[in-house]
Amino acid sequence: MDRDRYRRYPRVQADINVEVTVDADTQKARASWLGGGGLFLGVSQQLSPGTEISVRFRPAKHLPVVSARAVVRYQVPEEGVGIEFTDIDPEHREMILRLIHHRMVEKRNYPRAPLATQVEHAEGTQIGFSKDISAGGMFIEVIKPVTVGSRVKLLFHLEDGGEAIKAEADVLYSVLKLGVGVRFHEIEPADLRRIESYVAKAKG
Repeated sequence: MDRDRYRRYPRVQADINVEVTVDADTQKARASWLGGGGLFLGVSQQLSPGTEISVRFRPAKHLPVVSARAVVRYQVPEEGVGIEFTDIDPEHREMILRLIHHRMVEKRNYPRAPLATQVEHAEGTQIGFSKDISAGGMFIEVIKPVTVGSRVKLLFHLEDGGEAIKAEADVLYSVLKLGVGVRFHEIEPADLRRIESYVAKAKG
């Protein structure tokens, strides 16, 4: 399975000190990946999937310390464990998502032209812009918030000479004043292949 395709939140590479507490035992770890939904930790102690832990870390030097409850979701032998936040302050999650999107823009070697995207949802219809699209979904910059968990209808051009792509998607998360991350729910296989080709060319 392609984990990236089904991941709810985006993530970026990181190098963060993390304090990990399991029961009454506290240890130091390093996070090599930072996501809106969790971390990938290099830990000396073997932690089995399902283990509940507490973590404390500072996502960046200029940001406050984040404290959260989490659970170990998977283990990579000799590398570390992937953990998912189960109890985190919503403001801290949004802070992490803002940081991630900022870093994703910074590291993009070949800036993509924004895709004008029509977003039709229960509250109405609006036009947003996306610079981050993949075979799994896209992040759309919108002015008015869209309810997390809702389903939206999308209409956009890839600027590849083809017809407009129509798709239905689920809103996975929202970042205040930035936009929403959506995952495609219904999309034509041919359009999916067009997106994959578009992304491959954008990566050079």
